[in-house]
Amino acid sequence: MTTRLLGTAAILWLASPTLAADVGNRLRYVNEFCDPYYVGSDTARLVTPQWIGEDGVELAIVLAIDDLGDTAVYEKFLRPVFDRLKQVDGRAAVSMMTGRVHRDDPQLQAWLKEGVNLETHTYDHPCPCLGVQGFEQAKSTFDRAIDFVAGIPNSRPVAFRMPCCDSMNSASPRFYAEVFNKTTPQGRFVSLDSSIFMLFTASDPLLPRSLVQDEDSKPRFAKYIPTARKFINYIEDYPYPYVIGRLCWEMPSAIPDDWMGNDHHQPRNPATVRDMKAAIDATAIKQGTYTLTFHPHTHNWVLNSQVVEMVSHALDRYGKKVKFLNFREVYDRITQNALGGQPLRAANGQDNGVRVLDLDNDGYMDAVIGNEKVRQTRVWSPQTRTWTASDMPVEIISVDSHGNRRDAGVGFGVLDPDGRASLLVRNEKVAGVWHFDGARWVAVPHGLDGLEVDGPVMTCIAGRDRGVRLVD
Repeated sequence: MTTRLLGTAAILWLASPTLAADVGNRLRYVNEFCDPYYVGSDTARLVTPQWIGEDGVELAIVLAIDDLGDTAVYEKFLRPVFDRLKQVDGRAAVSMMTGRVHRDDPQLQAWLKEGVNLETHTYDHPCPCLGVQGFEQAKSTFDRAIDFVAGIPNSRPVAFRMPCCDSMNSASPRFYAEVFNKTTPQGRFVSLDSSIFMLFTASDPLLPRSLVQDEDSKPRFAKYIPTARKFINYIEDYPYPYVIGRLCWEMPSAIPDDWMGNDHHQPRNPATVRDMKAAIDATAIKQGTYTLTFHPHTHNWVLNSQVVEMVSHALDRYGKKVKFLNFREVYDRITQNALGGQPLRAANGQDNGVRVLDLDNDGYMDAVIGNEKVRQTRVWSPQTRTWTASDMPVEIISVDSHGNRRDAGVGFGVLDPDGRASLLVRNEKVAGVWHFDGARWVAVPHGLDGLEVDGPVMTCIAGRDRGVRLVD
């Protein structure tokens, strides 16, 4: 392995000329500032068996409504859906995104006991959130929604959805970096988002053409994209949870949702329900997570009987292979089963030193943890469907005397032709290069030789990123 310094910029060359560009760059997202759209069909997967915690379950489904307001209206609409879900395991696992309801409404407590979880959707519902009144107001409406929903008795919100994210480009990198990944004035935060949409395409080699194309061989799902609005708030062929900006789990919502169906042809159209079922089937093939965004209020873009129809489709076709969950249950299971109990965000909302990446280049996500309590490497085996834990040689974050958590300057990249991950770090406490050999991290002798510009090039000083990046 060779590293070369290019000029005076702290850029490391991925040495082997035999590596293709996509292989050399496949871990760049781990150290990028904030890119909500980096995943695709070539990105390593976090399949449902990796985090669900139940043998035999391969498909997870989240029914997540928007705009909860008048609880009587929502109770009437959702009761048939709840009853169908409760026939399975006695739970009505649904997430309700809201900003303002009557905190003492007894209906909320009844729903929580049935398996519902209350989540956040801003306090004022601005569209677009960052473009109506300015940044400070956007942060305020996000914060107030979290503090309000968290203040409802027995409520523990973990998720957020951006208003109008299915009809306009209301999500943005700045939102995740400067709003979502911060805390409210009361110190609260959420850890999961569902504001990015997911499009299945004919480019996915795992999916049969009958699922991704209509009878006329045209794209089944792309027709729902509101192109007249220049809509780009979506990813392609990746129905899995993924991490944005180190602190946010993204649960992409499937295309189409009920608004997109209404926009494309008409509300309550059976053709939309047919395509939603096809999206469920495609997600099942990929062992992913299907998230349905819908709006059960006066718009009536979808009927409750149509939602029940989709629930029954999944249960009849996949039986015990499918699990209906709310967002809180998804978050808790990912944290416990995939991350060994270590969340992305520490108790103060800051970086907990957890990174999700494919270490052994087998196409499945693994995880590394490096904080003041745990240093662990977690590798998933798709053959045995188990996690194997081993040591992590360095801390990913450091904690100062005030409890602030700072990045330790650990960079991840691909430095060997085997395609496995390597890490590089040089801060005040530790310096070196390590390569993952498939089972453990191995120190590379003299790995930092030559990385000097008027002295050793540091990846981090006093918790400040020094701009060292591994690029091809």
